[in-house]
Amino acid sequence: MLFDEILGQEHLKQMIQSSLSNNSFPQSKIIVDKDGYGGLLFALAISERLLLEKGFKNSDVLNHPDLNFVFPLFSSKDLASELNKEWLSYIGDNKFPNIVGWMSASNSSGSQGSIRVKEVESMHKYASLKSFYGKKKVFIIWGGELLMLRAANKLLTILEEPPVDCYFIIITRNINEILPTIRSRCQISSLSPAIPELIEEKIKAINPDLDAKKITSASMGSWGRCLRYIQEGDNSFEHEADFVDCLRLAFKAKKSKEAIIGLMAWSNKMATLKKEEQKGFLSYCLYLIREALLLSYGAPSLSSFISSSDFEINKLSPFIHSKNILNIVNLIEDAHYSITRNVSSKIVFSTFCLNLTKQL
Repeated sequence: MLFDEILGQEHLKQMIQSSLSNNSFPQSKIIVDKDGYGGLLFALAISERLLLEKGFKNSDVLNHPDLNFVFPLFSSKDLASELNKEWLSYIGDNKFPNIVGWMSASNSSGSQGSIRVKEVESMHKYASLKSFYGKKKVFIIWGGELLMLRAANKLLTILEEPPVDCYFIIITRNINEILPTIRSRCQISSLSPAIPELIEEKIKAINPDLDAKKITSASMGSWGRCLRYIQEGDNSFEHEADFVDCLRLAFKAKKSKEAIIGLMAWSNKMATLKKEEQKGFLSYCLYLIREALLLSYGAPSLSSFISSSDFEINKLSPFIHSKNILNIVNLIEDAHYSITRNVSSKIVFSTFCLNLTKQL
């Protein structure tokens, strides 16, 4: 069973499996998966129970004709029907997908994902048809926070009166990006980070030669992050190197105006990244600032940070305190929002690093 592959989340697994056994599972479900905690794997495990009769193999669920997917596209030229094969191949190899990984697997020329109304209309059409086996149908909407407004409103009309025996599972990183009217029509379950002991044990089982403690710390409770670190090696730690470069240049700029040239060069480098990579970097910045604040407040036991380089976070922590933490967090979140709204990346990152210099 796919439920057996989910790391942790025991209470939620029991609750969902009980509702499936009692035929009380809701037709509309939102799974909040903030960072690779297993949202898609949960949705596939649910689909397995809803669609497959006893005796089927786990791998059969992805190819079941009554299981349908809605996923983000990155370019106006992209068509979901043409990319469905790539999507199934991608999640077949990786049950903990992320937007950057999917963008790479799709070979799209675009840089930012969204779910358009056309994809939801297509889902609506399939929902109105008879199921292949004459029983249930499941629709998994992955990346619900990327629903465009027209697409979200179209989805709402389906959820208001869902067809009989049709189940809709929305997976989102951010519940606040889902329309309140959609949220009100769905049962919501939030996944939580896995405890470090479970992650470390599983890493050691995969490869005893890996630095399990280091990877566990960097994963922040996300098995999806762990898999990326294991598969991609040092490339997964580039966010740390980029932010450390920015911090070092910012401190130099406080003493020498010449260092501003270095900050502008850093901004230009960050602007060359794809938008999803830029947003991933800014999310990492929030994590690192939080870890520095814990040390600043004298709570090192609560910090999970282990550097992948020679960076010493204890040297940064005195500069992160109650007088500037809110401003720095707002600065990072504003940059993230601007990237999402397609503001020029060069402007966003040059503004970000100059204002960060003022706060340190």
